[in-house]
Amino acid sequence: MAMGVKTTRKKEIEVVKDYVKTNSYNATSRNTGVNDHTVKKIVQNNSELYEQEKEKFIERTSKLIDKALDRLDEGLDRDNIPINNLSTALGTLYDKRALARGESTSNESITITMSDDIKELSK
Repeated sequence: MAMGVKTTRKKEIEVVKDYVKTNSYNATSRNTGVNDHTVKKIVQNNSELYEQEKEKFIERTSKLIDKALDRLDEGLDRDNIPINNLSTALGTLYDKRALARGESTSNESITITMSDDIKELSK
């Protein structure tokens, strides 16, 4: 979109919906043809719309995850679908939903259990 061109309400809605899916100003810019700085402003200025679209996205991904889990369960029983394809789709949906909820998509915690001997030595 050319500099100085006013975006329409329809375009703003498109930008917000795309940003909810991508969680990236740059990706949304590429997808919608709107400058990434303008994307950021649109998202920030439409926080209520963003929250509504985010909730819709979370609800939709949750339904898709449930469907994928059902298919995975059926596929495991019948061995008739490539599980790797389904697990990739399921993992992607899970990550997208987690990002939309503001949750981490990786496990960054480490638990270390020390024996009593090591604990004694560490004192």
